[in-house]
Amino acid sequence: MTASVQPSVLPHASANKFGIFGWHPKSLQWLCYFRPFMAFVCANAFLQGAIVNGLVSTSISSIEKRFNLTSTQSGTFAATYDVFVTIMLLPLALYTAKVNKVRAIGWGMIFVGIGGVLIVVPQFMDGHYEVGDLKPTVCSSSTVDTPKCETSTPLISGPYFFLLLSQAFIGIGASPLFTYGYTCIDEFDSHKKTGRNMGIYMSFSTVGPALAFIAGGASLKIWGDIGRTTPESVGIIGRSDPRWYGAWWLGFLVCGLLAFVTAIPLTMFPEKLNDTDARKKSDVTQTHLKLNKDFSNEKYAFMKILLMFLTSPTVMAIIGMQTLESMVMNGYITFVPKLLETLFGFSSGNASVVTGAIVVPMGVIGSVLGGIISKRLKNDFRKSMFSVMILTLVTAAASACLLIRCNEAAVAGITADLSTLNNRSRSVVDSCNSDCSCENIFEPVCSVEMNVNFLSPCHAGCRTNVIGAAEWEGCTCSGYQEKVSNGWCSVDCQPQMIIFFSLFALMAVTIFACAPLMQSASFRVVHFNHRDQFVCFGWLFMRVLGSIPGAILFGHIIDRNCLFWQKDCDGEKCQLYNAKDLGFSFSALTIAIKLLCVAMLSIAYFSYRKIENDATEKEQSLEEKNKFELDKKLTGGISVANTMVY
Repeated sequence: MTASVQPSVLPHASANKFGIFGWHPKSLQWLCYFRPFMAFVCANAFLQGAIVNGLVSTSISSIEKRFNLTSTQSGTFAATYDVFVTIMLLPLALYTAKVNKVRAIGWGMIFVGIGGVLIVVPQFMDGHYEVGDLKPTVCSSSTVDTPKCETSTPLISGPYFFLLLSQAFIGIGASPLFTYGYTCIDEFDSHKKTGRNMGIYMSFSTVGPALAFIAGGASLKIWGDIGRTTPESVGIIGRSDPRWYGAWWLGFLVCGLLAFVTAIPLTMFPEKLNDTDARKKSDVTQTHLKLNKDFSNEKYAFMKILLMFLTSPTVMAIIGMQTLESMVMNGYITFVPKLLETLFGFSSGNASVVTGAIVVPMGVIGSVLGGIISKRLKNDFRKSMFSVMILTLVTAAASACLLIRCNEAAVAGITADLSTLNNRSRSVVDSCNSDCSCENIFEPVCSVEMNVNFLSPCHAGCRTNVIGAAEWEGCTCSGYQEKVSNGWCSVDCQPQMIIFFSLFALMAVTIFACAPLMQSASFRVVHFNHRDQFVCFGWLFMRVLGSIPGAILFGHIIDRNCLFWQKDCDGEKCQLYNAKDLGFSFSALTIAIKLLCVAMLSIAYFSYRKIENDATEKEQSLEEKNKFELDKKLTGGISVANTMVY
């Protein structure tokens, strides 16, 4: 047994040349080192995150509007990515020893670039945007109760097919990046620096979606049919018109082309970098005693590796914790903007901006902090697990911020009895609006005089139809002034917001700090040659049992706290929630999951048994000392290997 890690899967250093198809120019060989590799892989992580977690989220409603998709179709479009990522995990685990992993990442990102361009094709193959009629929101006896539904896009239509195909390309292409990407970072640099490198890598993955969200929001302010029609020519008065749709496709086109360009250098990297040996010369194995077995060259290797993982309490506890963490992360990523809308009355746009403004910097700080902690702990597994336990408990405590909310004004007929307003029973329908047919209308307005919200001008009894107006008059349900203003009644809850966002920022920092700590420390548990299978196996659990059920679970909790359902062509859509119960439900679920994470971490901590390295470490130190003396004689006192380490 030797303390230094000498993976057999890596080729001899003489083959370490940057190039492709026999083309290896000397002028580009400076790229065959860790720093250039790290720069390219981080750039690709930035772009992959921008496309998948940024642009898709900001564009989904515009895509629905542009191609007349139902919610089911748009949900299928978003889920196609996850389906193909999950499918790719098995072949990635099976053929890890037979491929150049860096080049696999590069070719995969070329697929992502193609997918980013493919998603734009339907925009130009489906003709110009067809605008429907603007539905009135004021009281009118002629208002139709049931919304007029247009025929949705058939499942086999050309535009929808290209949308699904683009997501398939992106899912297939992105899967090597966050599987092989992690192991390559660990493989090419010292294990002591893995946590720091993971922190940098994850920071780029965090910043990408955030900047894409900002850029995507800006592009949605540009008319979608650039050069084909104008808003005025189709009867749209401006961005406040609900029929407006923006240039959702611009971001995909730019990021797709950039992904294609930045992926090309990765297709030219060798399996081993020129400075890998120098960087990893002091690495010491920390593999779990019962997992220090290499089945790479044996028959049925994959099944043996899989069985070894399944029967290891340490491995399964780590994967269990990561699965629970992905459940919380995906739930929060999906629904935090909606939560802020409910707790503090933000508009959907402002809620997304505020979420990004907090999560992005805190995510970067947390990722870097986790990397620093990992480096300080020298990537020691047990110390890292204990640190993650502390951070997880802090996250659970900080989640109490979800109990904080604004004391919003009452909503007539929903959260307040109309009897307190007009001496009548609780109902959204009253004698002042009984002939208005308001059931399917939702455009909140506020009676400043009464400090009461109404679901729409129609529910307030307003009879004057002024498109784009900020105020309505002649509203028979809204008191003596008979006047309402657009939007919810404003409330002053700045102290609550300060406390909430301080604790929410702490939550974000601690959640993101756990990721590099967990990823770098968990690599030390399994055999060096089985890290790729471990990552793919973990991602399979996280996808199938974590992120996908997480979004469903959090979505179910949100729906259970709905106060007003609006009917549309796709069924029902909730427009108003019980803020108090929703915040409590999110907080309770977060605390419960985090306590389960601590239990998993405890199992991993106590079940871990490290290989004893004392004797071999002394042997390695003597070997390194002899090598240094030899280098000193040959190079005049300067060790070439040492000059490569930073």
